Amino acid sequence: MKGHISCINITATPNYVLVGKQLTLTCNVGVSIVNGTATFRSNSSGSLGSIKYDINKCYVNSSSTSCSSTCSCDENNNRMIWRYTPSSTPSTDQTFYCDFNGESGSLNKSTAVKRAVLSVPTISPVTSSYNVTISGKLAPIRCVVTCWPSCNVKWIGPNSFSYNGDNLTLANIQKTRSGQYRCQATNVVGANNSKYITITVQYGPDIMAFSPSTSYTRTEGSLFQSINCSADCEPSCYFEWIYPDGTKQVGNILPQHILQKKHNGQYKCKASNGIANNEKRMTVTVNYAPENIRLSPAGNEFVANELSNFNYVTCLADCLPSCEYRWTGQTSWSTKNHRLQINSIRRTAAGSYKCSVRNTIGTDYSSNINIIVYTRPTQVDKMTVVCTGATTASIAWIPDMTVVPGENFTVKYKTNSGRMNYFPFEESSNQDDIYLLQVDSLAPSTKYTFTMESKNGLGRTESNEYTCTTMAASEESEVSGALIGGVVLITIALLLIIIVIALILLRKFRILTTDLSSLPCGCPNCITTCIQNVSRLSKKDEGPYMNTKQTHYVNTTMNGPQEGNVNMDVTNDENESEKPYDVLERRPSKSDKPYDVLRMSPPDTQNDPSSHYANYENVKKIKKKKEKVALKPPPVKQKPKKKSNS
Repeated sequence: MKGHISCINITATPNYVLVGKQLTLTCNVGVSIVNGTATFRSNSSGSLGSIKYDINKCYVNSSSTSCSSTCSCDENNNRMIWRYTPSSTPSTDQTFYCDFNGESGSLNKSTAVKRAVLSVPTISPVTSSYNVTISGKLAPIRCVVTCWPSCNVKWIGPNSFSYNGDNLTLANIQKTRSGQYRCQATNVVGANNSKYITITVQYGPDIMAFSPSTSYTRTEGSLFQSINCSADCEPSCYFEWIYPDGTKQVGNILPQHILQKKHNGQYKCKASNGIANNEKRMTVTVNYAPENIRLSPAGNEFVANELSNFNYVTCLADCLPSCEYRWTGQTSWSTKNHRLQINSIRRTAAGSYKCSVRNTIGTDYSSNINIIVYTRPTQVDKMTVVCTGATTASIAWIPDMTVVPGENFTVKYKTNSGRMNYFPFEESSNQDDIYLLQVDSLAPSTKYTFTMESKNGLGRTESNEYTCTTMAASEESEVSGALIGGVVLITIALLLIIIVIALILLRKFRILTTDLSSLPCGCPNCITTCIQNVSRLSKKDEGPYMNTKQTHYVNTTMNGPQEGNVNMDVTNDENESEKPYDVLERRPSKSDKPYDVLRMSPPDTQNDPSSHYANYENVKKIKKKKEKVALKPPPVKQKPKKKSNS
């Protein structure tokens, strides 16, 4: 059935023209296409071709050639289709036409198709570089591009950064975002990239490092190598080195230098760039030998009471690595030995002490200090009492010369029923080792008991009791009692001297067969020592300074005698030779120092009773300039001769 063409339409798929891209043109006819012909053309290329439909057959270009890939017919929908592949992309948009001519008449229709376009993207604003502080925000940067059909736009940056969209916005920016960015646009035409822009994230010094390492141990005077300080910072940093003593060095290189003690400590490398500051520390240990040895409290002489704890002198020194200390008399080194500790100090500990300080670098010594041990009085146990007349008694005794600062003696005597009498005796500067005293004004034919009291500022003690009976008044010889007393005292002194000489001869004889160290007397010339030793060693359980009776203490904080543990070892000199003791010298009583050097006995003899004696081998004695009055008998008065009767 024939109809009239009232409508025709042409469409193009896709909606763009691109070289090599097939374009499908569809011509929709409102009536039957049987025996109809559709011609397709463009404004730029002219005729593209025609299609003829003849009862179930579709021919190309009105010939007998059937349509294949370039054309087709749709009788049911009254459509004729032409497929066109441009050989080039036109420079302008295209218009395509469909001219239909059939039994119902003829009609044409056109459609416009844009050419495919993709321009090179541009950046707005037109800036090639941007600076932004770390953690800051970057203002939006726009990518401008012309494209048909529409295109996809994304930003590409460092460290695999990718952002889809026209506008690039960065917030809380970190230093990893520093680098080059570009905009990329993509459509059917392809992909185009913009020029690069540079975004610089500015930040302060970070990841500081030293090359070589960060800690060193060197010896004073050695050469310290140069050190490089580096830091990650943008913009670049300004460097400065600061030495432990405050010296500054500009630059990132610490130059080599000779190490001194002042270089011990931490070196600091400071970096700054206007954004922030940072620093890194490097520890340098400068080892040096002990120096600046000092004793506290200051002074070179210290006084301690016997059996007290002496622990208030401290030795300190500057040294690196840390020091070990050893005082005179100690055999071991220790960091804890800086305090001189002598528990329950004895008189044998008096003398000179020195602090030795050492470390792995060297050794040094302090000045000497002198320790004076104030001792308590010793009980007089070498005493002789003889009643030399009806009214006189002579007393001789040997004092302990090691008591410091000396002791005063008082003879106490009484009868069995009488009151106690006191006869003070004060040591004089010319006193010898044997003290002699005569007591007058005694009652005839009376038994007297005598004791000797020894006393000083630390206490007092008394000897054992000694008794003698004065002569009857009728028994006195014509020679005065004073003369007899003097003779007796001289006799006692001579007997003591004879005993000493005998002991010396005995010692010399025993030297030939016996080791000197086993004798009670330490030297052939120590008269007083031998007397004291022989007497002291005869008492099995008594030491050389041990009181055999209870001792009373006056004006002292001590609690009485007790066995003290002297925290000392064998005294060594600088040549490490062991000496059992140093020279003990007794000074005159008016001297400020009662003795010279005194050292302790060897530790292996401290508990040996046979070794507990004082050594007076080199004792300086002051010779008597005049005799004691007690030794001079009064002049003998001659009795008048009887007159003869003749």
